[in-house]
Amino acid sequence: MKKIGIYGGSFSPPHNGHISAARQFMDELSLDELLIMPSHISPHKVTDPTLTSRHRYEMAKIAFKDLPHVTVSDYEIQKGDVSYTANTLSHFSKEGELYFLCGTDMFLTLSRWYRPDIIFANATIVLASRENGKEQEILSAKEAYEKDFGARIIILNNEVLEISSTEVRNTLKQGRDVSRYLSHNVEVYIREHNLYL
Repeated sequence: MKKIGIYGGSFSPPHNGHISAARQFMDELSLDELLIMPSHISPHKVTDPTLTSRHRYEMAKIAFKDLPHVTVSDYEIQKGDVSYTANTLSHFSKEGELYFLCGTDMFLTLSRWYRPDIIFANATIVLASRENGKEQEILSAKEAYEKDFGARIIILNNEVLEISSTEVRNTLKQGRDVSRYLSHNVEVYIREHNLYL
């Protein structure tokens, strides 16, 4: 079966940390395809109502365009409403063997997400850890998910580049240099559309 990665999020904006995580995800798991999945309405975050999901989708297309075998999907945006991971994984499960990438905070709360049983049944969970000091919490959660849900979990070997989306937005708002955070073309799009300013 084809190995398909799913990397979801608000991508507000898509930054170099996201690119780093995507590359590592692809390389370590030898994925055949990676779907970048900007959410329509995130159940976990409050997003700026002036920043449409369409802008986030267009920025993601720009940010990830040079990565081979990567597709930015507008599935959740077209579907509308709240973007539940369980529903997305159910939809794509017939396409191949799914691997769902998440960061530490997301990983530690998975059992409280909408229909965690469906999430764990339809995908191998892949943790991209970028925080030190939470190793014991991660291990405890991993053991609980395996015991309670029969979860399949992989922890990536290398830490991903740590960048805070909030920090990127604040830097943009303050008019400071963002070249270490964003690709040039994403920054151009942001300035052309007066986003985060």
